[in-house]
Amino acid sequence: MEDGGRKSDNDNGNASTEFVLHCQPCLKDKREISANGFCKICKEFMCDPCISAHKRFAMSRNHVFLTKDKMPSFYTNKDKADFLPTEPCHEHTSEMIKFYCPTHDDLGCSDCVVLHHRNCKVEYLSETAKQYKESEEYETLNENIVHMETVISALNNEVNDSEAFVSENTKEEIQKLRTFRARINLVLDTRENMLLKSMKENEIKQKEILSKLRYGIKGLKQTLSETTTGMHTAEKQLHQHFICAKMAKKQLVKLQGEINKINAEIILDTSVRCTFLKDIQTEALINSSDFFGRVDFSNEGLDLRRITSETDIDLSTVEWTKDAELDISCTEDTNRFLITSSAFVEPGKCILADIENECVKLVDINVNKVLSRSELIGDPWQVCALPGGHAAVALPSACKVQFVSVKNDSVIAGTNFDVSGSCYGLAYTDKSLFVSYRHKKNAPACSYVERLSMTGEVLQSMTTNASSPRYLTISSSSIYLTGDSAVKRIIQLDFNGSLLNTYDAPILYWPYESINIGKERILVFARSHWHVVLINGKERDLKVILSLKDLGFQNDGYNLSFCPVSKKLLVGLDVFSAVI
Repeated sequence: MEDGGRKSDNDNGNASTEFVLHCQPCLKDKREISANGFCKICKEFMCDPCISAHKRFAMSRNHVFLTKDKMPSFYTNKDKADFLPTEPCHEHTSEMIKFYCPTHDDLGCSDCVVLHHRNCKVEYLSETAKQYKESEEYETLNENIVHMETVISALNNEVNDSEAFVSENTKEEIQKLRTFRARINLVLDTRENMLLKSMKENEIKQKEILSKLRYGIKGLKQTLSETTTGMHTAEKQLHQHFICAKMAKKQLVKLQGEINKINAEIILDTSVRCTFLKDIQTEALINSSDFFGRVDFSNEGLDLRRITSETDIDLSTVEWTKDAELDISCTEDTNRFLITSSAFVEPGKCILADIENECVKLVDINVNKVLSRSELIGDPWQVCALPGGHAAVALPSACKVQFVSVKNDSVIAGTNFDVSGSCYGLAYTDKSLFVSYRHKKNAPACSYVERLSMTGEVLQSMTTNASSPRYLTISSSSIYLTGDSAVKRIIQLDFNGSLLNTYDAPILYWPYESINIGKERILVFARSHWHVVLINGKERDLKVILSLKDLGFQNDGYNLSFCPVSKKLLVGLDVFSAVI
């Protein structure tokens, strides 16, 4: 018995024998209702109520139905059903997609062919679809799907890791706040107790003095009473009364002296008032909007790029010693490595761009070890560190910028976006990327700099007079472009592309990677004479801070990076330490 409640001709032996065709959706509910139509898209027999319901839904509203007199008696070839039109045309919703145009790589209905592909050699979808699974395009499509699944999975893992980090970060910072609060409470309690003790000690001292004065006043009062009593007692005896009166007079003088003395002591002692004076600095702190502290939601607290790129050290005065030459060879490498750029993402941990093997490598310069390696979608040139353990890589031949992430000593290649041309220079600042081009697509022969959003949107475009810039460095107020290897010039621009200065000197011959070390100071690797040159943008002067030949430098590389935390400089694959 075939699906639909009808026996096949093979079962019956008579193709003309009539059998009842039942509504298939109703059969699923164990109800046998005669079918009055057939949906060519769903390939199901249906009754009138099911047909009406089918036409109400948006996803099946445009399905093609055959009436009872035109619907098939049964399927004789299941394969043919696979090539029936299954999707309505997006432009002509009453028509079904039946054709494919190889010229425009476009699908369409009969109306589309007439209107848009009249001069094209279109193909029937049923014929083209038969060979598609065996085509190279289908194989590439599946590979891209697998790659996209990997990228999405990596992004999902990154979001999960970030969510865990946010929770842990908040927990840690709350603990810091409460620890700080407890420390403040302890300091305030200690200071309060000290002030209270001082007040109490003063109170006791003053009361002791006043108690002595009260005792003295009591004595004066008693002496006065005795003097007065004696004088009154002898009042009827003139001789004795006279003597008592004269003695009382002298006694009063003496008492007046004692009274004056006590009064003076009272004035002096009671004039010493206990007054609490608020500390001016504490008062100002309380009135400050940042009293007790503030919460910073910027990425500066996590920006290892900033920590590992700026320094207060005067590099023009330090001495350098050579530590070691890095061994970065990996079994996965198919060619001899060539490093075009490097950037510290953590103190002591550096990302290297290997152009010959189209990959980036994460290296720990303290133990001379490759921690991780990740292949890119093109050959890399300049790499720049981003906040939070991320980095971006310029891919000139692919005309793309690709992101990489560093977590748990692993470097992972991530998403990418297209740029306007063959990009070489790349730098990050203020939540945007600066990219330099030796030339742009469909543009006059010239060098360009663009400021991009982190999704690749062009925010600003500048034309420069730099000769094929290969490296780009951003300071707090300037853009520095390093030209082609055959020149000895570096140009300094403002953020509008206007020329600020040109550094042109023999010591800059063959300038390669340059890096910002803060306070408008730039380091440049001048490969011709194996020099590391310090450019002071404020003073507009140059100085060789390291002559590599003197320290046995001889490896092949274009890169330069500096870590002020460890005070180490990476040139090519040689590590140098600053002796402060």
